[in-house]
Amino acid sequence: PVLPVLDKSYTRALDGKLLFDGEEARFAAWCLGQTGSPVVDAGMRQLWYEGWMPRNIRLLSATCLVEGLGLDWRKGRDWFEHTLLDHDPAINELMWQNAGFCGLDTFYKGLLWEDENECSAMIEDPGYVKRWLSQELVWPSELNQRKKELVAPSNDELLAAANACREGLKRGGHYKAAGRVANTGVRIVWENLESNADNIPVGEVWGLGRVPIDDVKFHFKQTLDDDLTLTSNR
Repeated sequence: PVLPVLDKSYTRALDGKLLFDGEEARFAAWCLGQTGSPVVDAGMRQLWYEGWMPRNIRLLSATCLVEGLGLDWRKGRDWFEHTLLDHDPAINELMWQNAGFCGLDTFYKGLLWEDENECSAMIEDPGYVKRWLSQELVWPSELNQRKKELVAPSNDELLAAANACREGLKRGGHYKAAGRVANTGVRIVWENLESNADNIPVGEVWGLGRVPIDDVKFHFKQTLDDDLTLTSNR
């Protein structure tokens, strides 16, 4: 990741708020389009059927996997690599790091992925959700078995869990940390950089703005009585 110090830092903020029983079930629900979110589920079904999905639906699906299901962003990255016909390794890596709060710019953090009405402005085709939710699909045997075992949450359960996760990330300072990175800017070492006294390799992160990476601190509040400070360890 561009900023390893932030990698998976969000997971503790989501403890006790997640749908489905276990990580494997949550990932299967996402891949199969069984999360309970009409827009995300339609997109994931299109992805399997056509090997493609609109850009905005990709952003909503990524937000769902990380912020809603609390899964490692690498799982989403690898699934997109496996399924996308237009897969671009650099773009896919960058966008999933952004989704995982450890990239350059988490510009789509906090999207309301769970609510079809809130997402309507991001869907150009008004018949998109209905068409893809009704599309018959053929899955590999392992995923097909998972599909039979999964029970999608009710709309009330979905909205409550998504809101709880979003509030946990907001209260914990994760959205604020992501905004700080995006607004300050990540400084990368380039040849002949005069301030590179530590001889950091060209292409690696020097710091945030004018602050060397080893001096950067991120403060998170996991619970009312639990503060966490993360610093970079090269």
